[in-house]
Amino acid sequence: MMRTIARYGVRSVPGDEKEIIAAFRRGEAVQGPAIAEYEGRFSEYHGLDHAVTASFGRMAFYYILRALDLPTGSEIIFPALTFWVVPEVARRAGLTPVFVDVNPATFNIDPTRIEAGISERTKAIVPTHLYGQPCEMTEVMRIAEKHKLIVIEDCAQAAGASYRGRTVGTFGNASFFSFQLLKGINTYGGGMALTNEAALAKRVREQALNEPLPTRGDLIQRFIAGLTVRALVSPKGFTFWGVPIQATASRFGHYDFSKYLWERIRPLDPFPRNYRQRYSNVQAIIGLRALTKLDDFNVRTRQHALRYTQGLADCRAIQVPRVLPGAKHVYYQYCVYLSDPKSASRLAIRRGVDFETTHVDVCPALPLFKEFSMQCPGAQATEQALQLPVYSRLRPADVERVLSVVRALANDQALPRDQSAIQATATSAGGDHSERHARAN
Repeated sequence: MMRTIARYGVRSVPGDEKEIIAAFRRGEAVQGPAIAEYEGRFSEYHGLDHAVTASFGRMAFYYILRALDLPTGSEIIFPALTFWVVPEVARRAGLTPVFVDVNPATFNIDPTRIEAGISERTKAIVPTHLYGQPCEMTEVMRIAEKHKLIVIEDCAQAAGASYRGRTVGTFGNASFFSFQLLKGINTYGGGMALTNEAALAKRVREQALNEPLPTRGDLIQRFIAGLTVRALVSPKGFTFWGVPIQATASRFGHYDFSKYLWERIRPLDPFPRNYRQRYSNVQAIIGLRALTKLDDFNVRTRQHALRYTQGLADCRAIQVPRVLPGAKHVYYQYCVYLSDPKSASRLAIRRGVDFETTHVDVCPALPLFKEFSMQCPGAQATEQALQLPVYSRLRPADVERVLSVVRALANDQALPRDQSAIQATATSAGGDHSERHARAN
């Protein structure tokens, strides 16, 4: 039987299931010593002093914002291309998101556009290390220092990545990480706030500890759901459900069902119940195991990415990812540009290979942020990107199979724009910010 390849893979360490069961049997699923140990090991890995666990990465971000005690209505700069929930959490904290366009060659915030988005009300900037690629943090920090802005790094997709020899999450005043199912560290949910500022960490911890404990039933449901998804995206599981359903649907248009799996875009007022919980001891046990394997996992994704880059080097119809000088990309996603990514994904699934076309949101284009609507050609250009499976669980033979499929599909497509044109697209963005603040001030 043909080995199929899902777009996502779930990271896990052999023996995780036994550790989960053992924690429940010992009565240490909800509370226990692993939480403090995990926080200590996580901060040590990053060379900082303080780490605080939370129910979600987004809640770690929320606690950071609340701990900073910024004036209501303060503006925070976000990249136009990010997960919608992050700027919505800022709004939930009483703050105002301001979006800055991205460089479509890197998918990250364009530093040349940041200052146009700054006003007298701007208090912070949230650089998102999207798809595992670090932002240009030297320039981001220069701008932040010039304008006396707080920097909070969004490292949800970039655990273990580094920029000029320094691990992401250690540049700004604070950072936050996600441990959701598909992230670099998977603890079946959860997140972490990281900082070197003792007073800030104390205020974050007070909020996290003020949340109610999860019940054993909550945790059982969490692990059953996570382990089920892990089985469904395995080669055997995906062969029996994903490929037949999606391949059939692909003949009737764009077949992507992933929108039904992601959280519904909506105002987060009030927060859902599962947001308002504490991180559990059993999750920390899994986190400790995952942290020891993080660098090994990331080495494998970089190896897969390197093979893709080498294998597509002579394919003029495809533009491979651009990696910033001095950046160590961990490839949460491997994004290529080609002329018709939706058509390519439809054809690929019929060959047993699943490609993603859109993973995060062009936030200014969402009804949720209609009052902040702006032109963001750099972010919109990323809709031409196709994301190849690159996760650490892939075998070398799987990588070769993906390569052969994408090369075959590319033969019938033309590259929509070259590197210089993509850069020009990003360069044309940003004018709306200066006009906006001229009116606002």
